[in-house]
Order: sequence, then structure tokens, then C-alpha cells
Amino acid sequence: MKTLRTINTISLQLNSLKTLILLIGLSVLSSVLISNAYGQDQLISIDVENVELEQVLDEIRDQTNISFIYNHEELSGREKVSVTARQATVEQILNIVLKGTGLGYEKVDNTIVIRPEKSQAVNSDESERQKQTIRGKVRDKDSKSPLPFATIRIIDSDPVRGSTSDLDGNFAIEEVPVGRYSLKVSFVGYTDAIISDLLLGSGLEAVVMAELSEKVDSLGEVVIAVRRDEPVNDMAIVNARAFNAEETERYAATIGDPGRMAQVYAGVSGTDDASNEIAIRGNSPNWLLWRLEGVEIPSPNHFAEEGYSAGAISILSINVLGSSDFYTGAFPAEYGNALSGVFDINLRKGNNKNTQFMFQAGVLGIDASIEGPFKKGYDGSYLLNYRYSTLSLLNNAGVVVSENALPKYQDLTFKVNLPTKKLGTFSFWGIGGISESDEKYIPDTLSGDDPEDGYIDLTKSGMYAFGMTHALQLDNKSYIRTVLSRSKSSSSNDVKEMDDQGIMNDAFYDDLENNATRINSFYNRKFSNRLTFRGGVGINFLQYNYYTHAFEDDSEDLKIYLDSKGKTQLYQGYSMVKYKISDALIVTGGLHYTHFALNQDNSLEPRFGLRYELSNGQMIGLGYGKHTRHEQLPVYFVENQTSDGSTFLPNQNLNLTRSHHFMASYERPLFKDAFIKAEIYYQHIPNLPVPTNPDKYWSPIFGGFDPDDSLANIGTGMNYGVELTVKKNFSNNYYFLITSSLFESKYKAADGEWRDTRYNIHYINNFVGGKEFSWGDNKMVGLNGKIIWSGGKRITPLDLDASIEEGEAVYNMDQLYSAQGRDYFRLDIGVKLRFFRERTTHIVSLDVQNLTNRLNTWSVIYDPENQKVEEYPMAGLIPILSYRIEL
Repeated sequence: MKTLRTINTISLQLNSLKTLILLIGLSVLSSVLISNAYGQDQLISIDVENVELEQVLDEIRDQTNISFIYNHEELSGREKVSVTARQATVEQILNIVLKGTGLGYEKVDNTIVIRPEKSQAVNSDESERQKQTIRGKVRDKDSKSPLPFATIRIIDSDPVRGSTSDLDGNFAIEEVPVGRYSLKVSFVGYTDAIISDLLLGSGLEAVVMAELSEKVDSLGEVVIAVRRDEPVNDMAIVNARAFNAEETERYAATIGDPGRMAQVYAGVSGTDDASNEIAIRGNSPNWLLWRLEGVEIPSPNHFAEEGYSAGAISILSINVLGSSDFYTGAFPAEYGNALSGVFDINLRKGNNKNTQFMFQAGVLGIDASIEGPFKKGYDGSYLLNYRYSTLSLLNNAGVVVSENALPKYQDLTFKVNLPTKKLGTFSFWGIGGISESDEKYIPDTLSGDDPEDGYIDLTKSGMYAFGMTHALQLDNKSYIRTVLSRSKSSSSNDVKEMDDQGIMNDAFYDDLENNATRINSFYNRKFSNRLTFRGGVGINFLQYNYYTHAFEDDSEDLKIYLDSKGKTQLYQGYSMVKYKISDALIVTGGLHYTHFALNQDNSLEPRFGLRYELSNGQMIGLGYGKHTRHEQLPVYFVENQTSDGSTFLPNQNLNLTRSHHFMASYERPLFKDAFIKAEIYYQHIPNLPVPTNPDKYWSPIFGGFDPDDSLANIGTGMNYGVELTVKKNFSNNYYFLITSSLFESKYKAADGEWRDTRYNIHYINNFVGGKEFSWGDNKMVGLNGKIIWSGGKRITPLDLDASIEEGEAVYNMDQLYSAQGRDYFRLDIGVKLRFFRERTTHIVSLDVQNLTNRLNTWSVIYDPENQKVEEYPMAGLIPILSYRIEL
């Protein structure tokens, strides 16, 4: 595939550094001399008939030594030209041969750039459509330096629409009719990049960042497949994929939540319908690393409880989401304190040219954002988003979310971007949210209700993370990025139960709080088009304050499980390289170091990745990584008592949990914009924390803690499986994604027997797809569907005889998660209507989760009235209606 090229027959033959330096010097001198002649309108003669446009440019170059920059694809295939001129200027000849082609030219010193004209004819069927601007920046993927004179073209546009980046890498394509587009970005010596599925509305400009990778074999004939989902992190070559706000919003019933969106990826599953917990390849959701703007943060979810649950709804609104990465194992050396996967999320920059607004209202509440520049002519910008939600509207509509509680939440996100001329770019960012659920049941004793059934369960949670990021471009080959952040997460649960006299008494109370100050910094240098180096450090100052107590079921004694306050540190460092053996073969390697001050444990973790592109777009990937993570901090501070009544902390010296990841993948194209990918993996966990008592089997991987256990790193875990992905990227107004995973997730406790983990559901199948239709000139309809079919949730069996004897549920804890519920099945649909008006877009959407109202199994419970075991179901049908305006 030919790309934009500079026609300079001398420079393409040079590879010696000395010769290159000499050439630069000669070029500067010749530019001065030629520019004088150029400024005096050199006169040339030309006589050609029925030739390609490129041949005319070659003739002009031969007579004047003027260089041309253009995209070969934009010139090829056009009508042949004829021109006869005697002693004419270059401008006169160009005006003749470019007339009616939709191409124009621009003089930059002694170079002429041929590119599409900014003002182009519009097809008659587009005359009534609203218009908007696509703009952005083009830069080198490894060094982050801008790429001037890159060509940006809208794929399959008629007439051809495109632009060329300026000296700072910026570009703009104006007066583009609303709709969905894909962009192709090209630059001489670089692999093309595709920006796909770009939805252009009339209310908001589309602002994109295009990053291109430099070729190694720039003179060779190797054709590298254009990849549409390349990770944002240029060091990630296996087990990673990029996602953006549009993709997050597109899938049916994701409610704009990245966590719920990721549950359709191969090897990923949720834990229930009311949660966006992410179990990757049978691993615990607690082993997932959340990063924002390059630094670790607490779980960014409402209703998250430290160690118990990752939360129900994301605090991150899609209105602020930038291009981000999701990893499912064997991730690069940059990432530490993670065992299952990584959510590496970036906030987008606000619009630095125009002020824009968004407002959304629906059954989940309201959502509003504003963004814009600080002043005209300055590239700085701001972005602010606020949400408030209550589920009372769903209850009022007859959809029973909860009979006894109405959860509510609110959150705020911001990002301020402040570039400077010499000191780099500073950005200040933050997210925060609070949530509350007040569940209660007050029996009506006059109607015969049992007063002992009464209770109050008040749950509150919250988190925030804010920070400053500084990025400094040292030169066109290297940069430094530093992040300083502060974060907090907290959750409390206050449970009161009614006695037979109708009096509420304390039953359970916990209050968990974490604070962290983090500093992350790395240096990145692109030594050549083959070799890129990155090295960095991370310092985490952790503070904790935990208190939990409960009244024992068989007594009125108060027992304290947690009562600790203090601080500790987590230190990390890494060094890694990416080396392109050829354009088709890329390897990465590195080391990550972790030191956990709480128990003085250290770990040196090698990482390796390989990607090899075969013929016809086929690709092979290999990866290995050793990874570690400390457990949720409350686990280390569980209190036990000795026979003499003194208190000790049995788990405080637990080591970092270690894991070895191995993976191999094969990928090949199916047809245009579609591919199939198969992957196999094995994960070994050699020091899983389990109870020292061989008759107990609870592990922190299941969430929460067992207050009566003493844990040690004497267990073993393993996960292995095969995954298949068939994906059709959005093009020709439709897309689909099919994923299938078969896996096993086992662990071995102190008794030496292998058991199923809580997340070993054996298989997951996802079917996702959608199509868009144009409805008149300025309306669009989108239809989306999703089917999830997986193994049933693992449950602990109930002992019916013991339950009948006790009058309440008694579970066989010696058979922990040994049973499995019915297969899980859910059908979600979504309908989205877009109305494009002048400078405004209106969107009406309806998503329905669990359209068939299938009551999937959550657990089993005991019915004392009928003395039998019953299934307790997950959520039924949930409709989500909203209206959105962008302007």
C-alpha cells in the first residue's frame, strides 16, 4: 500500500548518518538559493498529453527542483491530463492540471503540498444535511511528536474529503455532512492508521487523536494490515484492546458503563445483573487494576464496598471518556498490582475551539456537561460533567427495582488542560461520587407480621481521585510524563434487626476507609524506528482506617472483627523496551519490581510479548508475565483472640499474591472490516492465601473476609481456557461481535484437594450486533441487540435437613461453591433515534435489559413456611428510557 511520499530521489537512497547530516546542510543551503528563484516565479515549458497527474508533477520537479508532498491514492485513478505551456509559472500549470479535480495546493518554503480543497462541491443528496467539523491531531505513536503534512482522508467519501496536518500536526475537515465515518491517516514512512466508527453529529465537533507507527522496512514491499483497535499504550502488543465512548454507548443495555461494556469481551463475565463487577478468565474482580490518567485509583463505581464488591454503576460518565485500553492478562511491565486484568482509562480533553453543552434526562436521573476553551487563540480547555440519579422513577413506572430501598447516587468529573510554550502541558483532573441505599422493612404486627422479620440496612459509599499530570516533550524523540494524585474510598454498612418486642437492635456495623497519595513518573525515548525504551517509578503512600463489629447469632456478645488505623507504602519500578525486528515482527520485554512495605515482601517480575504478522493479514501473538498484587487491605487486619482474650492479627504477614500468565493467539481477516481471533491461556497462582485450617476453604479471592480464619500463602490456583472472537467493525452501517470462552478456574486449599472457584462457570457466549439506518436527511435510527449465554452462577448448597431443624437457612460450608445454578441467559435490546438540527443533536434512546424477563439464579434460599429450598432470582426486565441534547 503506497502512502504519502516526498518525491526526492536523492534522500530515499541515503542511510548513512554522516551522509544524512551532509544532506541536511546542503538542503538548507539549496533552499535559500532556490527560494529566491521560486519567489521570482520560475518559468518552465511542458508538453504532455493524456498522462497521469503524478507525471506532470515529476516534470515540474525535474525542471525546478521543487519538492511535492501528496497522497498517491488521492492522485491515482483520476482522469488523465494534457497540458502544453511555454515559459509558464508553476502556479499557472498547477491551476490548469488541478482544475476540477477537487484538489488544491499550498506552498511551504520550497515544497508544494497537494491536498483536497477545503471547500468542495456537495452532492445534491447532501445539500439538506446538517454539517459539522472533524478535526484533531496526528503524532508519532512512540515519541508523541507531531507529524506535519500527514494526509487525513474520509474513507469511501464521494467527493473525496480530507485534509493535511499543519506543522503542529493539527488538521480540520470542515463542512462534513452528519453521519458515521472512518478516517484513514497516512504519512510517508509510517503505517497507516484507521479511526473507525466516528459518529459526527450536528451538535458537537468530532475531535480525534491519530497516532502512527514508523515503519522499519520503509523501502520494502511488506504490507502491514491496518488495525482498527490498536491499544492506546504503544508498548502493548498482546492481550489488549482499545475502546472509546461511542463503543461503550453503542452496545445494548450497557447504560454507558465501561465495566458493563467489557463483559461482552472474550473471557470476561459479570457476577450478577445488578453489578458491573468484572471477572476475567475465572479470576476475582478484586484482582483487577483500575487506572485513570496513568495512575491507580480505587474502584470508580457507585455502591462499591472495600473487599466485598467492586460496585454497581460506574462513576465515569461516557461524556468524559477518551480512548482507553482494556487488558486480560500478560500485560506490559508498566502495570503492577494486578493479577487478572487492567482497565486503563483516559479522560478526553475538552473542546479548545468552541463551547459545547450536553444534557440528558431519563429514568436513571440527569446528566449534564460543559466544555470549551479559556480564550480565543489558546489551546487550553476545560471539561466538566455532573450526574444525579435515583431509581425512584423506575419504581414509579411499575418496574420494581427494590421493594424496600431506592438507591441514589451522584458524581462529578472534570479535566482542565493547560499547555505552555516551554514547560510542557499541565492537566488537572478529578472524579468523585457518593451513593446511598437505605433498605428497610417494618413489619405490620397488627396484620400478623412477625416482628423479628423487621430490619434496617443503611449502606453508604463514596470515592474520589484527583490529580495533576505533567507531560513534557524533551525533543522529537523523547518525553517525560508525571502524575501526582490523591484518592479516597469509603464504605459503611449499618444493620439493625428487630426483636420479638418490635425494638430495633444493632446487628452489624462496619466503616472502611482508604486514602492514598501516589506519584507516578516515566521517561520514554524512541531511539530509532526499531527501538523504543520506557522506564518509570511509582510510589504509593497508603492510609487505612477500618472498624467492623457484629453481634453473634447465638449470643448477645459484641465481636470486633476490624479495628485498625495506620499507613503503609507500595513501591514500584519498571523498565521495558519495544523492538521491531521488522515491520511484521515486534517484541517487547521488561521487568517490573514491587515492594510492599506492610510485610516487606519484594517481587521481580519479567514480562514478554511477541507479535508476528504473516501474509494476508494473519497474526500470531505470544505473551508471558509474572504479576503480583496485595490483597484488599482489610484482609490483613482481621482480628482474632487467643484463649486468654488478647487480640492478634493472623493475616498481617501475608505475602503478595503471585501469578504467572502464559498466552498464545492467532488472528486472521475474514472479509472487509472483519476478523477472527483464537487465544489459549494458562495462569498459575503458586501462593494463594487460604485458611491454615484444612477444614476451611474460604479465600480472599471470593470477596470479603472470614473473621475466624488465619490465612497463609499455602494454596494454589490455576485458570486455563480457550477463547474465540469474531468481530465485524462498524462499516456499511452495521457491526457484530461474537465471543465464546471455555475455561476452568480451580483452587487448592490446605487439604490439598482441587475445588471450583466462585467464578468457574465453565463457558461464556456473547452475541452482539447492530445496524443504523438513515431516516431522511437529518435523522438516524440505530438498532442494537445483545445475547449473553453462560454457565450458571456457582452457589453453595443448602442443607435442607439442618435448615428445617434450625428454622432458617443452613449452608454446607464444607462444599463451598460446589454447586451451579441453571444456565444464565439474557437478551438485551436498544433503540436510538438521532435528530440532527442546526448546531444541535437530539437523541431519544430506549434500552431494555433482560427483554424476556428470565429470572436467572442468584442463590438458593430456605423457605421456612413450606420447608423447601427455593431459587433467589436476579433482576428481571428493566427498561431504560432517556432523552439527550447536544449543542
